[in-house]
Amino acid sequence: MVLTSTNAARILGLYPRKGVIAAGSDADITILDPTRRGKVRAADLHETDYTPWEGHDIFAWPAVTILRGKIMVENGRWLASPKDGRYLKRKIPANILAGPAL
Repeated sequence: MVLTSTNAARILGLYPRKGVIAAGSDADITILDPTRRGKVRAADLHETDYTPWEGHDIFAWPAVTILRGKIMVENGRWLASPKDGRYLKRKIPANILAGPAL
C-alpha cells in the first residue's frame, strides 16, 4: 500500500487525509480480485473513452471501491452519485517540486 497510495498522497500534499487507513483519514479503499485475468479495455472503465493501458494484461481487477466509507463500485456496478465526489486542493511540497533527491 505504501508505494501505491501513501507515497502518491505525500507527493500531492494530500497525506494524511489520503493514502493511509487511519482515524481521521478518508477510508478510500479498493479491494482487488486476484483471480481476474484479461486485458484492460476502455469499455470496461467508467466515464472514459480512452486509456493508455488499452490491451495490457491484467492480473487482478477492482471488485469493490470504497470512498470515505461508502461503496462506489461493486462488481462492475457504478453506485456513486455526482454528489459523492469532493475537490481536494493539493499543495505539492517544495522538496517534491525541486526534483528527485540525489
